[in-house]
Amino acid sequence: MIDLKQARILVTRPAHQAENLCALIHAHNGIPIRLPTLEIIPIILSEAEIEQRLTSAIFVIFTSTNAVRCYCSQLDDAKMRDLKTKSCLAIGQATAQALKTVGLNVDLMPQHGYNSEALLDLSELQHVSQKNIVIIRGENGREMLAETLKNRGANVYYENVYRREIPQIDCREVSQLITEKRLDLMTITSGEAIQNLVQMLPKSQHDLLKKIPLIVVSERIRTIAKNLGFETIALAQTPSDDAILNTITTIINGEESG
Repeated sequence: MIDLKQARILVTRPAHQAENLCALIHAHNGIPIRLPTLEIIPIILSEAEIEQRLTSAIFVIFTSTNAVRCYCSQLDDAKMRDLKTKSCLAIGQATAQALKTVGLNVDLMPQHGYNSEALLDLSELQHVSQKNIVIIRGENGREMLAETLKNRGANVYYENVYRREIPQIDCREVSQLITEKRLDLMTITSGEAIQNLVQMLPKSQHDLLKKIPLIVVSERIRTIAKNLGFETIALAQTPSDDAILNTITTIINGEESG
């Protein structure tokens, strides 16, 4: 039986995505502390833009669960039927599950790794010359996926369906826990989230903040955390809540992290 020993664990997922991880922590005798460091703001597309991109697409790549939610919520029944005729790609398991939830088949996803690099390794994306590919993503996302596909000869189009903002919320509870050294562990699931966390808290607390053990979900985020000065960083095996919980358990029980 997992026992998190009443450890206080910061959960920084956006508010609408935090519930499952918080419930897991609570169910295993931990204390989840909610501080969303990202707010997801949908971007409304014109019907003409959606139709133009969708009609010509061969592959439609979804880069996150938020991409699925913010895009598919804008599609009427006819456009959803059209989307079902395309090859839908998911960047990882959570995104694949989000697609299934809205009734879409997942034609391709990486079996190992949950990022653009893993997606680009798929054999089906090696020879894409003259194929139209639509990437459904958040505004100002990584450019590597599109650039690589363009270099392989594809015609690549973006649908930016949400933007990320720093939430306007009260951070005093977390600030007090940091000052009193009663925050045991933090979880971070994106590079922007950790940058926002630092920005949201007073500079006078940054030294204490960076001494708190941190769990991240990719090597890229670990590099960002190291560059920001965080001292103890553990890498979860996947971005899933279960994998994050396993890493939390490892740290709480005193095993060393990388």
